[in-house]
Amino acid sequence: MNRITTWAAAAALAAGSLALATPAQAAPAKAASYKVTASVNKTEVVGKEDVVKVRGRVTPKAAGQKVTLQQRVGKKKSWKATGTAKIKQNGTYVLKDDPSTAGTRQYRVLKPASNGFAKGFSETLDVTVYRWQKLGFRTPGPSVNITPRGVTIGAEYFTASLATTTSGAPSSVEYTLGRKCTEMRATFALTDDSATGSSGAVTVSGDGAVLAAHALSVGVVVADQVIDIEDVFRLKLDLSTSVAPAAVAAVATPEVLCAG
Repeated sequence: MNRITTWAAAAALAAGSLALATPAQAAPAKAASYKVTASVNKTEVVGKEDVVKVRGRVTPKAAGQKVTLQQRVGKKKSWKATGTAKIKQNGTYVLKDDPSTAGTRQYRVLKPASNGFAKGFSETLDVTVYRWQKLGFRTPGPSVNITPRGVTIGAEYFTASLATTTSGAPSSVEYTLGRKCTEMRATFALTDDSATGSSGAVTVSGDGAVLAAHALSVGVVVADQVIDIEDVFRLKLDLSTSVAPAAVAAVATPEVLCAG
């Protein structure tokens, strides 16, 4: 009986020693990822006017291979590929995008896996896109004696304008911009419907502060004026006109540069 016990103990000891002597299998090494740097030429752009350029470098160098520009707009969660570029001999690249939709967007650059290296992403880059919008197409707030319509000034027709309705009556209209716009551009004048010798005036205000004011008469045209409206929450236009001779005052084709 003791012999059996002794033999069993010896066998167990030998098995344990064998297990200790057998080296454990090492986990396969994880492939290193490409390192991608990126930067943009502008963090604020005007849609359909400015081009966003994304520049960077891929390490290790992968000359002749491609990187992919990805972007997402607003509150979207998914990324969308919008362009590719070849990596140069020195490891650098240049990607371009021509944004059109106003709002915030994010860019990043992907280098796909290759040559034993895993894919790599750049950091996320934020860009704000502004877009010129017709002010008359926005939903107005309080409005008195002003109607949106086309007008003729100096024999030139202006679409999407704002014009007074009844001569001599107080006229005004307000728009909520929500501090999302930076500039306004418009032409101010009396329309060709106005009688010779008539007069008028226009005042542009932002949150109660006067931003621009002009006296108007037949033949006087304040063309393509650009007004700073950065950080304005509520924009107001006040127009006045003479009763006799009868005048029609207009803010011709007003536009605002906004990110929303």
